Amino acid sequence: MSSKVCKNCGSSDIDVDQARGDAVCMTCGSVLEDNIIVSEVEFVETGGGGSLAVGQFVSAEAGSNQPSFGDMHFSGMGKESRARVLQRAKQHINTLGHQLQMNQHCLDTALNFYKMALVKHLTRGRKASHVIAACLYMVCRTEGTPHMLLDLSDLVQVNVYVLGRTFLILARELCINAPAIDPCLYIPRFAQMLGFGEKNHEVSMTAMRLVQRMKRDWMHTGRRPSGLCGAALLVAARMHEFHCTFKDVIGVVKVCETTLRKRLSEFEDTPTSQLTIEEFMRVDLDQECDPPCFTANLKRDKYQQLEIELKKKMEDVEDEIQGFQDEIDAELQRSRPKLRGVYAAYVKQGAECSVERSFSRMLLFFLVSCFFPVLSLRATEAAVKTVSYSKFSNGELDLSGIDDSEIELYLLSENEIKVKTALWMAENSDYLKEQKEKEAKIAKEKELGIYKEKKPRGPAKRRPPIRASTADEAIEKMLEQKKISSKINYDVLKDLNVKPGTSPARKAESPKPQPSAAKLTGRNHKPAPARAQLSLSTPLSTLGKRLVGRMFYTWCFYQGLCPGLFHDTLQQ
Repeated sequence: MSSKVCKNCGSSDIDVDQARGDAVCMTCGSVLEDNIIVSEVEFVETGGGGSLAVGQFVSAEAGSNQPSFGDMHFSGMGKESRARVLQRAKQHINTLGHQLQMNQHCLDTALNFYKMALVKHLTRGRKASHVIAACLYMVCRTEGTPHMLLDLSDLVQVNVYVLGRTFLILARELCINAPAIDPCLYIPRFAQMLGFGEKNHEVSMTAMRLVQRMKRDWMHTGRRPSGLCGAALLVAARMHEFHCTFKDVIGVVKVCETTLRKRLSEFEDTPTSQLTIEEFMRVDLDQECDPPCFTANLKRDKYQQLEIELKKKMEDVEDEIQGFQDEIDAELQRSRPKLRGVYAAYVKQGAECSVERSFSRMLLFFLVSCFFPVLSLRATEAAVKTVSYSKFSNGELDLSGIDDSEIELYLLSENEIKVKTALWMAENSDYLKEQKEKEAKIAKEKELGIYKEKKPRGPAKRRPPIRASTADEAIEKMLEQKKISSKINYDVLKDLNVKPGTSPARKAESPKPQPSAAKLTGRNHKPAPARAQLSLSTPLSTLGKRLVGRMFYTWCFYQGLCPGLFHDTLQQ
């Protein structure tokens, strides 16, 4: 019975004949193998009594060591492509390794990883720089060197996530189990970059102790080591009386401020954070905390349970709360003072009348200011007299008799004024420095006599108001000051005030009157008054009045106001 299975019928009854070198299925008669090659290793006895294996192992790289055509005459011209690829990869690995200050053993191991990837065709479709950087990082993980993937990303100028994806593919295909990174490896490096001076070793040891405590409390699993190192170094620096800010640590460990604060808040929830500095250096707690994600889930479940219980209680007392609220509203309504008697009906009406009167005066003043060039001067002065002006104060706010605590909070005390002034000076120090430099430069130029003063810009010339007693005169003066178009003969327009008679041509062109519907039906209807048509022969006074009237009524329509209100106001 053989361990082979027939591909046609699935039977395992296979007859293998080593002499003939074939394998036949006894169920269906299919010939599975026709020329069996023996792959076992054979040994022969030598003359000295030893044993020697027959044949030799030939690796995939054996072809590169054999001489090829042209080796004797042209050096390097006959090398295979694989040899050239390995040579370039070795040079690139050595270049990156020397920049990271890695030893020769790590470089050789990285080259072996690259050879394994090349044999399994993992370099196809990927850039050589990405694969080489991933091999170097694989060596850093296996050998435990203090190098991060971000360092290789900076050297190769590649996105760190692209490099991490290549590393994961190589580690999975090459069956290499990269161990988890120990954050303690990066503590001396980051401490040296922060520059603690003589206390560098003490701060590093304290930070390592903090990291070890974090690892016991399950803060290490699933977290980047740079975040834990940053939090540990920040706490250790404060413990040794170093003024180390978040910005300083972020610039070294390359993490954001949110991540750093999150690690600190997680460490704050552990019992170790409740110890003093002396107790932390002497006492080593044996107990371990639950992982932060586990405690967060417990808190969330507890909050959800409390919300459900609170909702049930609120449903029970909701009707009672609504009854109390109705009683309070009714009591407030009864306690509100009311005006009784014959004058109660006039309170609201009088207030509305005063509001309408003040609004009409304000709107009248606005219209007078808008149509001042068109209206006559006398009408303008008469309308302005009806508007009452409020007296202006000197710009100071009268706060006498105010006892509101909220308004008093807006007024700063002397100490607050000093603090706010100091903050403003610190915030605008750059601007003040520039102004001082500019003044010093101007003073120096004045001493040397090369300073040119800028001519002050004069006030803008305003057009004098058009003073006229009638609308015709106002329009004529306006046309004299600024002509609308050069294609209009303004001399002809001056003679348009005289009412000319209707020309015979216009009479001839006028259409004949058609029989109206009144004649057909026999009903007598008064004809609607014909509206005067505007033409060049219309007097300017009529044109001005109609123009002002249309503008006024259009403005009232868009504002939702009644034009009759202003007519009554003008009559007053």
